[in-house]
Amino acid sequence: MRDAPLSNTVGAGLDPCAALRTLVTLPPNGTVELVFLLGQAASTRDARRLVSSTRAADLTQIMSEVTAFWEDTLGAIKVKTPDRPLDIMLNGWLLYQTIAARIWARSGFYQASGAYGFRDQLQDGMALIHARPAMTREHLLRAAGRQFAEGDVQHWWLPHSGQGVRSRISDDRAWLATAIAHYIDSTGDAAVLDEVIPFIDGPQLGPGEHDSFFQPTVSDDTASLFEHGARGLDNSLPTGVHGLPLFGSGDWNDGMSRVGEHGKGESVWLGWLLYAALQ
Repeated sequence: MRDAPLSNTVGAGLDPCAALRTLVTLPPNGTVELVFLLGQAASTRDARRLVSSTRAADLTQIMSEVTAFWEDTLGAIKVKTPDRPLDIMLNGWLLYQTIAARIWARSGFYQASGAYGFRDQLQDGMALIHARPAMTREHLLRAAGRQFAEGDVQHWWLPHSGQGVRSRISDDRAWLATAIAHYIDSTGDAAVLDEVIPFIDGPQLGPGEHDSFFQPTVSDDTASLFEHGARGLDNSLPTGVHGLPLFGSGDWNDGMSRVGEHGKGESVWLGWLLYAALQ
């Protein structure tokens, strides 16, 4: 493999990967430790500073800390069933993926940009309630900060700029209250309801406008987390001719995005979510 060339070729239609190669001469009975560092920085200067600080770090200690974090997190719940493959999935893998891929990387098929999805990470956070409740709490406040004063929210947003999409998707607004209730039921931390978070400001959608991508401003208008959740529910209460909640441009099923675009389509599914949230 030593002479195998690395093509240094990328482009559309290819399936590129990153590869690092080095040549090591190992004497008889000798040992060698190879450490490859991968990182990211905003500039060459920052990258060099990052390399220098990482080279000076105690990597063994860092590895021990990382291992301890995952053992503590993934060991919070132990599941034993007659199905060994199911046990392997439940005891570590699924929770690891939720944190690493969904909460931190946000690398799902429709989140390749690393954006937060309003409903997405609220649902993911609900799965962490027994292992890392502080992470669940942190995201409740983060998500509430992406709500407009009218009660609707950014369907997704980019964390570094705050740019995101304002839409007519209906279920986003109910998920905040749902996740808040789940957190309090599980932890007893009702004090989170008194946390004060600002709203965001931006142009409302015009007639016939499906959604709009823009960078909102942070509003001077603030409210408790309880009020944020309540406004989302208030904004979800209008019903159609059959007395069911309006579908909007998606009720968790984004693929049915045109069902309620004219303000008439109704959703049975959203009715059940709202019922659960209001209870």
